[in-house]
Amino acid sequence: MLNGVDLPARQALAERIREDSWEAQLSIGVQAHPEAGGRCRVDTEPMRMGSVRVARSFSLRQGDGGAAGAGSGDCLDPVGSVLVALGASVADSVVTRLSGEGCHLTLLEVLPAADFAPAPGGRAARLSYGLRIEGDVSAGQVREAVRAARERCSGHRTLEEPNELRVVVQTEKDVHLAALPRPADRDPAAPADSGGRRTARVSWEVGAHVIAEVDGVRADSDQPKQLFGADLAPSAQEYFLAALAAEALRFATSTPAPTPSPPPAGQDAVHASARIDLRGPYSSQDAPAGLRNVLVQLLPADPTAGDDGGDGGPAGAMRAWFAEGDALRLVRDAHPIHVDVVLNGTPLTIEEDTEEHHHAP
Repeated sequence: MLNGVDLPARQALAERIREDSWEAQLSIGVQAHPEAGGRCRVDTEPMRMGSVRVARSFSLRQGDGGAAGAGSGDCLDPVGSVLVALGASVADSVVTRLSGEGCHLTLLEVLPAADFAPAPGGRAARLSYGLRIEGDVSAGQVREAVRAARERCSGHRTLEEPNELRVVVQTEKDVHLAALPRPADRDPAAPADSGGRRTARVSWEVGAHVIAEVDGVRADSDQPKQLFGADLAPSAQEYFLAALAAEALRFATSTPAPTPSPPPAGQDAVHASARIDLRGPYSSQDAPAGLRNVLVQLLPADPTAGDDGGDGGPAGAMRAWFAEGDALRLVRDAHPIHVDVVLNGTPLTIEEDTEEHHHAP
């Protein structure tokens, strides 16, 4: 085992899922509940990996983001969670590739960034990440690891490809909505402007375990043992879903609605789920590597609240989220991602990947 990466086990998984496509399907989910001060608690749910149930019992606190676009001092906000997800996923992909080449690493940091700019209908974003790598590694090996991350890293693919998000508002008569991807409305090479910049520092520890810092807030990420982690913290994919659930809940709970009489018991909640085809990130087969079938379910405290087709009520809150949610935009829309690399203290030239990625549906 090199760098905490169990290469024989990963190869065994790749062979198993190649022979049985059902075993390659990983289903994940989280649920968000409001707390005081504009925050919420996001609980992870058991994963299902093929026919195997994988218990996950972690909780994340999320700030509301708000006008400042940052967390609440001691917890992440939704955009911060997306940056953690991207950095953790890239770190896992790069470490695995370099370990397969026999490289011993002494340092790996991923520095994700999102630059926001005003745009028609909301804010556009430009995504990038830097890699700092130290160890017994050649420039050619690093370039191949970056190429592999661009093609097979679930975090990179989730954000670089467009994704349709389905939303269900569970009232007496369920309302089905869809957040459809929008075309890129900003040149990815354009310089950042006054829209705002968010950054994170994701430091690799061992295997799939990383420690991230966003706006002074520390967050750990890891993978379950079934995916070669130590099961120390939520996975990168769970951070993506936590971001969506928390942001949707903020819009749902901040939208004024008529107070029913008598008032409903309980609180609003949001459930977010998705699927990953493990053949994308964990084998050489042609399969999508990013999150797929993303579903967000709003569970209003008052299930009798209807939708008048306008801007009011729970469904109206979700429509506002479609237009204004920064984390939603990052996951929903396509974002070409720029990558910079520093290897053993020296900047390394990385050619931009201009080829269109093709994966089996």
